[in-house]
Amino acid sequence: MRILLLEDDEILSDMLVKSLTHQNYIVDAVHDGESGWEYARNGNYELLIMDVGLPLLDGITLCERLRKQGCSTPILLMTAKNAIADRISGLDAGADDYLSKPLDLGEFQARVRALLRRGEVAPSAILSVGQLSLDTGTAKVAYDNQQLKLTPKEYNLLELFLRNPSRVYSRTQIVDHLWNFDDPPLEESVKAHIKGLRQKLKKVGAVDWIENVYGLGYRLNPEVGAKSQPQVTESVTQQYSDAVEKMWLQYQDAMMQRMTVLQTAATAFQAGKLTEELQKSASKEAHKLAGVLGMFGRDTGTQLAREIEELLTQDIQDIESNLSHSKLPSLVQELDELLALSVGDAESTKDTARLLIINSNLQLVTELQQLALTQGMNWYGVKNIQLAQKWLQNHSPDLIVLSIDKQIKSEDLTFINNSSSRTPTIPVIVIAESDRLDYRVKVAQNGGCGFLARPTVTQIWDLSQQLLERHRNFTTKILVVDDDPIFISTLRPLLKPWGIKFTSLENSQRFWEVLESVEPDLLILDVEMPEISGIELCQAVRTEQKWQSLPILFLTSHRDEKTIGKVFAAGADDYLTKPVMGAELLTRINNRLERNRLLKTISTKDSQTGINNYIESKRQLDSLLSQNQENNTPLCLAILTVAELKKINCNYGHNIGNQVLRRWGNLLQKVFRSREVLGYWGNGEFAIGISGLDKAQAKERLTEILAILRQQIFTASDGNRFQVTCNYTIAEYPTDGKTIHSLYQSSINNYQ
Repeated sequence: MRILLLEDDEILSDMLVKSLTHQNYIVDAVHDGESGWEYARNGNYELLIMDVGLPLLDGITLCERLRKQGCSTPILLMTAKNAIADRISGLDAGADDYLSKPLDLGEFQARVRALLRRGEVAPSAILSVGQLSLDTGTAKVAYDNQQLKLTPKEYNLLELFLRNPSRVYSRTQIVDHLWNFDDPPLEESVKAHIKGLRQKLKKVGAVDWIENVYGLGYRLNPEVGAKSQPQVTESVTQQYSDAVEKMWLQYQDAMMQRMTVLQTAATAFQAGKLTEELQKSASKEAHKLAGVLGMFGRDTGTQLAREIEELLTQDIQDIESNLSHSKLPSLVQELDELLALSVGDAESTKDTARLLIINSNLQLVTELQQLALTQGMNWYGVKNIQLAQKWLQNHSPDLIVLSIDKQIKSEDLTFINNSSSRTPTIPVIVIAESDRLDYRVKVAQNGGCGFLARPTVTQIWDLSQQLLERHRNFTTKILVVDDDPIFISTLRPLLKPWGIKFTSLENSQRFWEVLESVEPDLLILDVEMPEISGIELCQAVRTEQKWQSLPILFLTSHRDEKTIGKVFAAGADDYLTKPVMGAELLTRINNRLERNRLLKTISTKDSQTGINNYIESKRQLDSLLSQNQENNTPLCLAILTVAELKKINCNYGHNIGNQVLRRWGNLLQKVFRSREVLGYWGNGEFAIGISGLDKAQAKERLTEILAILRQQIFTASDGNRFQVTCNYTIAEYPTDGKTIHSLYQSSINNYQ
């Protein structure tokens, strides 16, 4: 049975997926209404479960849209709102049932079973045909009192056939029913699972139960199925108390992230610096907490979170006018004490950057946290190294900022060294009160990646972003050409902890074919190879413009100057003599990859916005235009312009102007798809290539994005808050121009 789950709260979504999967349902989970619309239209689902408050397209609107399109699939709505009017709105929109958060897992599963019972056969039942029985409650399968140990997919296959004993399923239909969209198998995999199920049935005496209908697919053998129709018996509801408690421990870190946002908002409120942006973020996190805490048996926490959310939904002016008697800080503190979250019982469920700052300055930490929230990142603050070490026992942040006292201490240097020695390395930025050269040298010697003296929050943030771009976990591909299988087998586990994709080749005759296929980030060659030497391969690589900048590392048993000279003359970047020590090889590889990454970033990325610069984006736009010309599909070039950028720089300083550009760049990267081209062309101009849409469709898409951009609130150094307006133009190929240059000229002459 296949279910589509639409829930934007990652914790709740994960819990429900695990609960449903435990019951052997196949679950696709998405986190916004637009994605849900696409999945629901294209997928084959027996049930749709959706939250009302979905981003991009809310649950009620989505429900109405699906019903208008003729979708008859049962729909279960969920919301943290429990007012009668909200229930009526949901049911009127076409929903079949309605659940209020926090959910009780037992009730949730009962509602799911009830809705699925509207299909052919009850989903929570004992299905039996002859001596073969399948208990969907316990996931046990038996034949003639013999237990069968099936894989999850074999179990799902058997259940599908038992529920529909007369129906023939093609391989494609089986995939639609039993696999997630995100994990589609090859059709041969279906064949393999069928074969495995047949063999296990045969071992216990159930011979020829799965029939192959030539040219059509598979079904339960009608001669076997005719003996008895499936009988349904309600199974006992599974108890999840132990599992829920384990989940609570698992989500400790994610809960702490949400509490951090609330604490940041409460601190800013007390200081009279609660921004509208932070208020909205905190309100959103309080809403999520209210929706999920009750599922963990924290009903009081749910009530507190709802009170906090209610306060945060007021206008900032109303909150500030009641500063003296507002309950916001006390409610946040009460909720924090109630949850008693321990630092780091589990890894974060969020796929966002995590940054740790070790600083006793609460104001600095708060300002960084507020800035991080706008970028979808998480800043954690601890007061000293001791607390940081405890936190690091269970976490691996993407970056650390360490504040040192007037005198640098040995424990500071030890901490920096340990962080840089981890696998993977954690970059460390040191901030100090004085700009002393000896401090800089000591920090660098111990692996520190940055040093700032008396920095502003903006300076810390900017350097953090630069280092994150360099140290983020990119998928790195290495091609190793060496005829020694022992060396290759030794090298592979050495590189695995770094997330490096490793490809080895012993036959140099296939080198060019493999090189073009892998497209590695680094090439390792052995000097002495049969048939074609490593030096000859290197020379061949350097004749191709595409591979001119590919880092090449040589391995050789020779130490003589003549051989080393030949290596570098062929175009090598570095070499190592055999036997190779693991630590030295890793250092050389990382250094070469880092330098190459930095050079690529410098050459293709704009330093202010972090997105592709004019040269790189123009190249991508030309390529996109060529593809659209070949396929005869529409293409639009949109130019977004930050209005009055010069005035912003003049009134508030270039740091604030850069902040505007940086935030816009981050937001645009999040909303535009991979098949669209995004670039910054200077002077506040963002160029966007939109494929497959005509001008009217592109305008509709941009209107939504512009609304988000125009809502952004910026705070100047003097505390003044302001919003930024933007202009835009759209030119369409071929009506307005047949080249990117002509499209651009056409667009700038027609500002809207």
